[in-house]
Amino acid sequence: MVQFIDIGEKAGLTAPTIFGGVDTKKYILETTGSGVAIFDYDNDGWPDIFIVNGTTLEGFPPEKAPTNHLYHNNHDGTFTDVTVQTGLVATGWGQGVCVGDYDNDGWEDLYVTYYGKNRLYHNDHGVFTDVAGKAGVAGSGKAWGTGCAFVDYNRDGHLDLLVANYVDFNLRTVPTPGEGTSCNWKGIPVMCGPRGLQGSKNILYENRGDGTFTDVTTKAHIDRTNGHFAFSVSTLDFDDDGWPDVYVACDSTPSILYHNNHDGTFTDVAVMAGVAFNEDGREQAGMGAATTAMESSPTSHTLRVWVHTCSTWAGEPCFLTSTMTAGRILSSRTAMCIRK
Repeated sequence: MVQFIDIGEKAGLTAPTIFGGVDTKKYILETTGSGVAIFDYDNDGWPDIFIVNGTTLEGFPPEKAPTNHLYHNNHDGTFTDVTVQTGLVATGWGQGVCVGDYDNDGWEDLYVTYYGKNRLYHNDHGVFTDVAGKAGVAGSGKAWGTGCAFVDYNRDGHLDLLVANYVDFNLRTVPTPGEGTSCNWKGIPVMCGPRGLQGSKNILYENRGDGTFTDVTTKAHIDRTNGHFAFSVSTLDFDDDGWPDVYVACDSTPSILYHNNHDGTFTDVAVMAGVAFNEDGREQAGMGAATTAMESSPTSHTLRVWVHTCSTWAGEPCFLTSTMTAGRILSSRTAMCIRK
């Protein structure tokens, strides 16, 4: 059996992750946690680590506010925190992160989603600048961004950007624990959501090739899946047609598989492909997803999709695996449940 040992502190990954209350969490906003990206930000051939951070409802004094962290790989099994010198200090309800060289300059850039305005960090030889507003991908500031992925959906040589959003959440109007049927569990007052809250919509930005993006959500038919509680975004070519498709793991709603129609539009085929529900035909608490090609030949292609799910109140995270061949589901089963 493979065993893993936590060497985070020894390796220098010591900054605490802050996300909502420690002992209690009043709102669902405090529970989703944050993402990690492993990439070579300085092109030295060694993978570095970027960790998204959050905040609390009470907030912090400016000098003590938590920030995202970038750790430089020292090539000896340890890392150095280079957040300040690389321009990545930022505070807020950070959520997800994705990596891609959107301007084709040979340096990997970062996109970080937030409850609030998202950030696009342009990488200038290892120093980052937030250009989300100028590039047109910051969002309205009212959305709850979760997963994201860079993908050249129209195959024009420029990476486009798909951003998943979770729920339509407003701290001023969201019910408190115990208010309404969706805020109680077996008679116990609990935080509200996601059921009982309004689902959100995913956004697709097309890269113009000049450092800016255009919102093509409606044009590309991404808006036809509004109302889902979307989390993780994975790109793949599930039917081997040479065009990138997108899988979105969703919480308490059917997951989404955007099939690329080769004409700038997508169609959600998750139900037909067998990856919208579990083997019992029920929605999963989909949190994250990962894909890999298991085997491939000129005439067949087997793909496995791992979807991390969790039982919200029972505290039993589970993993759903689905195997697809040429876009057709072969199996769908619960592979592992971890009991706390």
